[in-house]
Amino acid sequence: MAKTYTAVKGDTYRKIAAAMMGDPQLAATLADYNGILDLKQIVAGQQLSIPAARDLAPSRAARPRAAAWPAPPTSLQGILDTFGNLLAYVRDDATVDPKWEAQFIVRQPLPYAIPLDWDTSQSVTAVRCHKLLAPLLLQVFEQIAARGLRGTVKTYGGCYVYRPKRNGAKPSTHSWGIAFDLNVRTNQMGTAGDMDPRLVELIESFGFLWGGRWAGRGKDPMHFQYCSGY
Repeated sequence: MAKTYTAVKGDTYRKIAAAMMGDPQLAATLADYNGILDLKQIVAGQQLSIPAARDLAPSRAARPRAAAWPAPPTSLQGILDTFGNLLAYVRDDATVDPKWEAQFIVRQPLPYAIPLDWDTSQSVTAVRCHKLLAPLLLQVFEQIAARGLRGTVKTYGGCYVYRPKRNGAKPSTHSWGIAFDLNVRTNQMGTAGDMDPRLVELIESFGFLWGGRWAGRGKDPMHFQYCSGY
């Protein structure tokens, strides 16, 4: 996530993929990574993120056979297929139709309260997330407690919210309710942060991708998302 490219007149995804990724066959992958499904949708001045191989790698976490949640998808198309076509609910004024939340977003109670990052005098007792991930998120926080790691979760920074990604224009994975942020104040984007490696290892074992493994300005150590290649 360290590299960016500004499209110029005459560019195509195939041409950019060849120059920046070493393979013109990765044109569709490049477009998908930037939240674009139509390979004809490119204009001069458009800012593109150039993914590294590690950004496209799927989760290696073993998923229980009896898991009540889907496997983590790879790519925008995989997210749409697994968690629903959010793009179809985006209105002309760039807001999301309330039908999206009504159909896909639920409130999942937590096994214990966590201080809110933006107001630590208050605590959150439930997360708003995609309905398919609700049982998984419960498992994650139950295991944090069971393994004596509650103290490593100092604050909760949110899960579902419809918004663009902070370093780009494509919808954030938070917009599907498949990402959450922890310990925000000491894990700002572009920094190494101070996330406890035991906590990272545990959350990654459930199939989440940790933003602290990204590089450069895109490094996001507060962020955990249940997908890759996007």
